[in-house]
Amino acid sequence: MSLSHDSRDKIRPNPLVRNPTTLLIWAIIAMQIVIAIAAFPFMPAVVPVHWGANGQPNGYSSKLLATLLFPGMSIGISVLLPVLMGISPRLGDRSNVVANARVCNMLMAGITLFLLILQLSTTMVALGMNIGIIFVMNLSMAVLFIFLGNYMGKLRRNFWMGIRTPWTIASDVVWERTHRLGGWLMVTVGLLGIPFSFVPQLRIFGMVVLIVLVAIFLYIYSYLCYRQNTLGDREPLASPFDHTNDE
Repeated sequence: MSLSHDSRDKIRPNPLVRNPTTLLIWAIIAMQIVIAIAAFPFMPAVVPVHWGANGQPNGYSSKLLATLLFPGMSIGISVLLPVLMGISPRLGDRSNVVANARVCNMLMAGITLFLLILQLSTTMVALGMNIGIIFVMNLSMAVLFIFLGNYMGKLRRNFWMGIRTPWTIASDVVWERTHRLGGWLMVTVGLLGIPFSFVPQLRIFGMVVLIVLVAIFLYIYSYLCYRQNTLGDREPLASPFDHTNDE
């Protein structure tokens, strides 16, 4: 009886070091928890948690809720999203699942870092420091859009992340085309959002208008791609992701 040399038959030990991106996510969450614990004794009983376009607070909460808000959001996203991705029906082969796991980690790292910046900003305001909270929020959101846009084109078809329209969910080709274009548009929105941050009249409404226009355009674009790919009298779109190099 010969021993098998197939690597699939071998038992690999669990790595001692986890994915570096996962470690980064939990390091950011640990920083959020430390900031929350350190700032809690010095925060007033009522804390501003929402601001209008003019930068004036228009929503308040207790300091306990304000302290737990951002670490709680980061923990919720970091725990819930991988679970949802793991239990959802698989669209495509195993390479899709592996690719999405990597992209999911990167997206969560960007989002948790964004939440850390918001936590620091709101904590500073609660402690009486004078900072331009709307400026910080708009600028950090613009940078987040640039970051997310760079990963949109690498995201494979799934039920929980990405530009999910009836037509992208139905077709790998439509999904890829829409996400590649969507990634470029998100980067463009972020690049425009950076100078908008320095113009008070454009800080909020400029970004909101751009985001809404991009969302509407991509919804229509995904439908047109689907129509082009399914009409019998036209050539189909180019083939989707090449899986030959994924293994």
